[in-house]
Amino acid sequence: MTRAVVAVVTLALVLAGCSGFVQQDSPETVTPAAVPTDGVGYPPGVSDDAVVPSTLASTHERTLATTNYTLVTRQWVTDSNGTVLRRSNHTRYVAVNKTTYAGQFRQNGTELNTFTTRIDYWTNGSIVAAQYDERANGRNRVTWPVRDDGPVSDLSERRTIRGVGEAVALSVADRSDSGVVLVGTRFRNPDRLNTPLFVNDPRNVSVRLRVSHDGTVSAFRLAFDAERSDRQVRVTQEMRLRQIGSTTVRQPEWVENTTQRSFQD
Repeated sequence: MTRAVVAVVTLALVLAGCSGFVQQDSPETVTPAAVPTDGVGYPPGVSDDAVVPSTLASTHERTLATTNYTLVTRQWVTDSNGTVLRRSNHTRYVAVNKTTYAGQFRQNGTELNTFTTRIDYWTNGSIVAAQYDERANGRNRVTWPVRDDGPVSDLSERRTIRGVGEAVALSVADRSDSGVVLVGTRFRNPDRLNTPLFVNDPRNVSVRLRVSHDGTVSAFRLAFDAERSDRQVRVTQEMRLRQIGSTTVRQPEWVENTTQRSFQD
């Protein structure tokens, strides 16, 4: 396998596992929610009586498609003593055209052997450039042509939001001029969660989402207990939107020093 293919596969697997915590789904047609008589509206997909995860997630994606933003996701797994077994952080910077974006992914863990994964990437819609560490050969910098939809298939975390809403029974805990807060403490379909590697049997869930009136999910925090290798662990996942409308995506300096590869090299 060539180094270019290794880079593509590594980047795709790592970012696919971290850019979304849930299974794939199909697009949803969005219908604006009715405005209640008290003058404070609900986001699409949210009402006093129910939350429609597919509508909420699709509205979030559609709203972000018209602006630029920074999105940060974090995940960590701890044991019963509070020791962090694995931690990952993924930050992406997305331009308004959605074909140009950049990001950094960092992961470390102690389950088997101490390891650290570091990937920086950038794409302009035509090429992908990646900088990643490899123990045997040190730092590698490669580029390759974009195929399909680039290195991150779910820039807005739509599938994550839909999966969380389908996995956990959500209700409105607060409603104000800035939006609503959704909370949940009961699984209704835990199979909709994409749990970390070797983690299963999720339970004791707690989730909190902050949703603006335009349907943008600006933040969420999900935590649940689970089993991993016959011991109990706690999984925590977070997402936060920043710099909406003010994020700038620049080509990193290291891109000039990449080695151009193709799948035929």
